[in-house]
Amino acid sequence: MNQATMTLNQLKKASKLTRLGFHKNGPKSYKRGQGALLNALIENDGATQRDLVGVMGMSRSELKDIVKKAVRNGYATIEDADGERTYAVKLTDEGRAVAQKRVVAQDKTADEILSCLSEEEVAQLNAITEKLILSMKDKGINGKKKGRKAHRCSCH
Repeated sequence: MNQATMTLNQLKKASKLTRLGFHKNGPKSYKRGQGALLNALIENDGATQRDLVGVMGMSRSELKDIVKKAVRNGYATIEDADGERTYAVKLTDEGRAVAQKRVVAQDKTADEILSCLSEEEVAQLNAITEKLILSMKDKGINGKKKGRKAHRCSCH
């Protein structure tokens, strides 16, 4: 195993442990479901269906299911929008409180995880990871995916 492979394995291990730290000590993911919806609505309350589909990177039917669940839980309301066959989603007071609580918990967990590093080391880490991200994008590797792909079965 060469030095580059060892370094990337360490980075992968650190990423995995960081995710576990967030899972154990704080909020659930903002990547999918109601968490992603609440996060998007904190930034843009009253967003239309079209806006949310673009921000969250999912289909309208997936978004509709998530919005219905958030409405059922009392986190959001659905209102008529200007366009035909579209709607706007707004946070309720309870939804805003839950979303803000999640942001605070996420910030606290992030501070705990990075507490072993000095401010200078955090700045260096940010610069290095940004450099890696830009390098991968220049090579045509982009982490954005539309939807989730099903596992392919090679058992036939």
